[in-house]
Amino acid sequence: MTADHYEFETKPFSHQKVTFLKTADWPAYGLFWEQGTGKTKAIIDTAAFLYEQGEIDTIVVVAPNGVHRNWITDEIPVHMPKRHAPTTRMMFWESKRTKTIAHRRQLADVVNHNGLRILTMNYEALLTEAGLKALGQMFTNHDVLLVFDESHYLKTPGAKRTKRAVALAKKAKYRRILTGTPIANSPFDAYSQLRCLDADYWKQHGFGVFSTFKAHFGIFRKGYNGSTGREFDQCVGFRRLDQLKGMIDPVTSRVTKDVVLDLPPKLYQRRFFELTPEQKRVYSEIKNQAIALLDSGDTVTAALVLTRILRLQQITCGFVPTDEGTPAFETFGGNNPRLDLLEEICDGLGHSAIIWGRFRRDIDLIMERLGDRAVRYDGAVSDDDRQKAKERFQAGDVQFFVGNPAAAATGLTLHRARTVIYASNSFKLTDRLQSEDRAHRIGQDNQVVYIDLIAPGTVDEHIVRALRTKKDIASELTGDELKEWI
Repeated sequence: MTADHYEFETKPFSHQKVTFLKTADWPAYGLFWEQGTGKTKAIIDTAAFLYEQGEIDTIVVVAPNGVHRNWITDEIPVHMPKRHAPTTRMMFWESKRTKTIAHRRQLADVVNHNGLRILTMNYEALLTEAGLKALGQMFTNHDVLLVFDESHYLKTPGAKRTKRAVALAKKAKYRRILTGTPIANSPFDAYSQLRCLDADYWKQHGFGVFSTFKAHFGIFRKGYNGSTGREFDQCVGFRRLDQLKGMIDPVTSRVTKDVVLDLPPKLYQRRFFELTPEQKRVYSEIKNQAIALLDSGDTVTAALVLTRILRLQQITCGFVPTDEGTPAFETFGGNNPRLDLLEEICDGLGHSAIIWGRFRRDIDLIMERLGDRAVRYDGAVSDDDRQKAKERFQAGDVQFFVGNPAAAATGLTLHRARTVIYASNSFKLTDRLQSEDRAHRIGQDNQVVYIDLIAPGTVDEHIVRALRTKKDIASELTGDELKEWI
């Protein structure tokens, strides 16, 4: 069977199909496609085709923490042909559960499966003995398609993570790298990423070592460190970029949303993070209190239900709930996985974005993280400052607009944004719908990506599911449903 005869589970967009037909059987290729243009589906189609051809029996995906989970929960179930479901075993790596019997059994089931094996793993696992051991098992006597998602994480040649990724790539029969920001900081970022496609790629072009590559494409001047009294080589610019592009183009493709005409206007994504042990402990306490209340036989009002859900949501946001009517406060020792994930997403964006937070404390902490890259729009700033914030964002003076949907969900045009991130959600459907439309309105020429941050196994999942199916939580949630939610 040739790629022309492959039966897609979901209809590809034109750029996905063109790339698939051209590269489906290539040993190595890179998709430098902008966020929201469908990189993951394109790779799933390639993987399914190679499996049907008998070329591979194993897929290993290495991705940022949380993204690796999405492959298993959101992407593969949708785009992998259903005809392969009976012969497929898959799992996502959970670093904190690697010593548990259940995790070990699940891994063994995937490794020993006589069919298509799929393991997705976060980049941090490359630095652990447990992760390396699992990868060794997945690669032994198996034909592997290895995928590095968000491959810009491997831009530093001397980093242990990068070295292990390159070594792993040498063992794979097929290799793919994916990122929307291949050279986010400098053209030097391309060096390690392409070595994950072919360890000798740059050697074939005369750049066997990174220092030679930098000297050829960089412009350096002597700098002076006053504290040490030593001179150093300082990169002040780049050169020969057309030559570099000519070397990269044969094994990669670049797609941006502004040139893809058949994309849907909105794309929804979920990004996951794990609560800290302390958060889990407090969450469990509040959850057990709520269950005990339900089991007591006392009347449970809608207001009480919402209060319990609110308290649990605050914990996932990094706050400890206090007595009724008093503000929540942060007390997890400065550790906030939700904000860590948010910052990671922001650092990988090359365009403007809106960030919505339900709680004022959310916005306080987000502003502390983003600093002068962001403007604030909520009840903590004056009307004049709000107007200035909007104008600065729309003018491109700052990259991020951070607001509260209750204060900014209506009447604003923020079509400069191409990504909208919900750090936390309001329970009101109107807040969600109106806040989505701040970016998606007349004047918006690009697809808009909406990202919800979720702690798995918590009320976050229920809140996002309800809002995306257009349910107003405040008016529909009843006491009978509280157990299901928590």
